[in-house]
Amino acid sequence: MDELRAIDVLGKDWVVGVLLLVFGIVAWVNMASPRQWTVIQRSFFAFRLGKQSLRDELSLQDRTLVALLVVALVLIGLFSYQVVVFNGWVMPGIAVYGRIQGLVVAVLLARILLLRGLAGLTDSDGGTAEYVYTLITFTIVLGLVLLPVAMLIAYPFHTAWRSWLWLVGVAVAAAVLLFRWLRAAVIGVGSGVPLRYIFIYLCAAESLPVSVALQQAPHYILLPSQPL
Repeated sequence: MDELRAIDVLGKDWVVGVLLLVFGIVAWVNMASPRQWTVIQRSFFAFRLGKQSLRDELSLQDRTLVALLVVALVLIGLFSYQVVVFNGWVMPGIAVYGRIQGLVVAVLLARILLLRGLAGLTDSDGGTAEYVYTLITFTIVLGLVLLPVAMLIAYPFHTAWRSWLWLVGVAVAAAVLLFRWLRAAVIGVGSGVPLRYIFIYLCAAESLPVSVALQQAPHYILLPSQPL
C-alpha cells in the first residue's frame, strides 16, 4: 500500500497540505462566525437577495466571507487539476496546479470586472451588485460541495472510484452553473432588464472569460513539468 501511495500522482504530500489549509480556514470561520453558514445557505437558495443581505450580511469587508471564497477557489482549482491530470491532459505537479489555480482566480475576477463594466455602461444598476454577490455565493457553495469529491479523488478507498468521481464533480459544477444562470435571469427581469440584454450578459460576462481561459490554457498550463 505504501508503494502504491508513493507513485500516486493525485495523492502527493502537497495535496495533504492544500486540504489541511482548507480545513484550517473552514474551522476558523466556524469559530469566528458560525452564522455565516446560514447566510450562505439562505443566499444560495433564495432567488433574490434582500436589501438586508446585501447591506449587512454579504460584504467583501467580512473576513469570514473572503476566507470562504479563498477556500472555494482553492478547492475548485484542486478539483480542476485532478480532472486534467486523471485524464492525462497535463503532467502532474504542484507547478501545474499553481497555474490552474491562477486561471480559476483570473476567471472569477474577469467576471466581476465585466459585471462592473456592464453596470457602468447603463444608467441603472440593473441588479449587477446583487448578481456580483450571487456569483460569490455560488462560487463558495460550489467549492464546499467539491470538498468531499476532491478528497475522495485524492485518497479513494479504491482507485477505480476516480473514473466516476470526477464525473460527479463535473455534473455538480454544471448544475450550479445552470442554477446561477437562472438566477441571473430572475435578477435581471426583476430589475427591469430586457431578456435580450440578459442573454448578451450571459454570453459576455459568463461565457467569454471561460472561453478565453480555455483557449489560453494550452499555452499557460501545458509547459514542461515534472511531478513533485
